[in-house]
Amino acid sequence: MRADPNQRGSVAILALWAMAIIAALLAAAGATTRSEALIARNMIAASGARHAAEAGTQLGLERLLRRHAAGGAVFDGTPERWQDGSIRVDIAVFDETGKIDINVAPVELLAGLFLAVGEPRETALLLACDVLDRRGEIGPGCPEPVFAAPPRPHRFAAPEELAQLPGFDASLYDKIADYVTTATGASAIAPLVAPRPVLLAVPGATPTLVDAFLQSRRDAGAMELPAGTGPIPFLMASPGRDFTISAIATTGDGARYRADLQVRLTDLANRPYEVIAWRAPPVDRGKAAMAPPRRIP
Repeated sequence: MRADPNQRGSVAILALWAMAIIAALLAAAGATTRSEALIARNMIAASGARHAAEAGTQLGLERLLRRHAAGGAVFDGTPERWQDGSIRVDIAVFDETGKIDINVAPVELLAGLFLAVGEPRETALLLACDVLDRRGEIGPGCPEPVFAAPPRPHRFAAPEELAQLPGFDASLYDKIADYVTTATGASAIAPLVAPRPVLLAVPGATPTLVDAFLQSRRDAGAMELPAGTGPIPFLMASPGRDFTISAIATTGDGARYRADLQVRLTDLANRPYEVIAWRAPPVDRGKAAMAPPRRIP
């Protein structure tokens, strides 16, 4: 019995469709496999960057303890580079007195910081007033409260609480996060360790004056405030107690990770420091204010 030619044609078409479907499935499987391999490679690189950054904070802590004990060291956040194989780690130690304490800073210093990071003058003052309002205070130039009863005083436990205030979004917080603290309990800042935006926050400071001061600070390595007849408003000397070690790791594959370790030094030989906080902030936060790294073996 002879097969119908139409049936043979239908079988051939079905076979071609089956082959096309199988080829598509194989291509999809291959693409999935390549994607999974790429994801796995990225995860391995990210994990390597994280471990290197965390190791960098420990190396920075060792340097902090050693140099602090030796005396004469200034921790102004100048990064030092450590190379671990194909991974480079930029390690910086920041003295917290170079930052503005949001629990006690006056409205002038807070408004100056918001102005220094690009907020309009009127907005900067309102944001500073919001901080004081959360503290249960009213600063000069701030709107009168609308509540019948005075607000309950509140102490910020961590800088991250600023994000809960009116007018603060993630973008604004990232702009100021590296320049604020809750550790010092001081209403002034230490100019010998303060970054440029914090120096610009001081009333009366101008970009020209601040840049000239920073240049002289780098050139002379000044260790103390200039002698004067008395206290200088908004400025102080650092007691050398609270520090943040920041480490940014970059792998050969381009993966990056930042780890921050905040510590408080003690006078105890068996426990020379206390860990205050661990953080993993965005890698590029505050990058514009950082100096180029020095290479350290």
